[in-house]
Amino acid sequence: MTTWKSFLTRAASAIVALALIFGLYAVWAVDGLKIAVALIVMIGAWELTGILFCKEKSSLLKITFFVLTLVVFAASVVSLSVGSLIYSLALIVMITTVLLKNHRDGDLVSMAEFHAKTALGLFYMGLLPSFAYRILDQAYGISWFIFLLAAVFAGDTLAYVFGVLIGKHKVMPSVSPKKTWQGSVGGLLGSVIAGVICWYLFFSSHSLGLFIAMAALSGFVGQFGDFFESLLKRVADVKDSGKIMPGHGGVLDRIDGVLFASPVILSGILILSHLSS
Repeated sequence: MTTWKSFLTRAASAIVALALIFGLYAVWAVDGLKIAVALIVMIGAWELTGILFCKEKSSLLKITFFVLTLVVFAASVVSLSVGSLIYSLALIVMITTVLLKNHRDGDLVSMAEFHAKTALGLFYMGLLPSFAYRILDQAYGISWFIFLLAAVFAGDTLAYVFGVLIGKHKVMPSVSPKKTWQGSVGGLLGSVIAGVICWYLFFSSHSLGLFIAMAALSGFVGQFGDFFESLLKRVADVKDSGKIMPGHGGVLDRIDGVLFASPVILSGILILSHLSS
């Protein structure tokens, strides 16, 4: 009973979040969705800072990381080449700052770990969300954006349902103790179903097989996005990335799969565009 109550809480929270996102779309069209992505990145970057650097005492280093993550995202949505340059410069700034500030402590392992976490974090919340943002700039961008969200969220939902109903065998218990193979299969099924529905509504002039493949691959990597965020939280010894979404936790707990699926969808768009030209 408690499990299904948790499911209903998650569903209600997700509906509210989607209502807010599409409310922004109703007011400002595509720009509204871009604003939503930007706001999500800001909250997600703050949550990620708390996860990666939960034991870091220096507010200066944490704030610097947070700001640079947003700078990398902003540059990447303008141009991926500019984004890669800003990513490199941001990483150099962080490495320089850490070395100058912490070298007297003599804790080389701690400094090296901070540098590694910085490189990971700038990629995770600086670069990856820019792919979702750039999807909106493509032809039929809104339809593709819906495809992305539908494939990931439908996969999450059916994975949860299958896991609760018939889940027995754990996938990676050391990383995410509750995830089962049965739930994973259900998640892939959910992603494919969502992909077929989106194909029927928006892309029926194209090959169904390609969209099934894209949905399945998006659902697959989306699940590993979930596992990856679980890994980060377990290392940091935190249950949720935040508390902003009842039943889900933080923003990162909701978009971890979307972050990994975004470059897959954008790649599919570019391939399809090339084949159609």
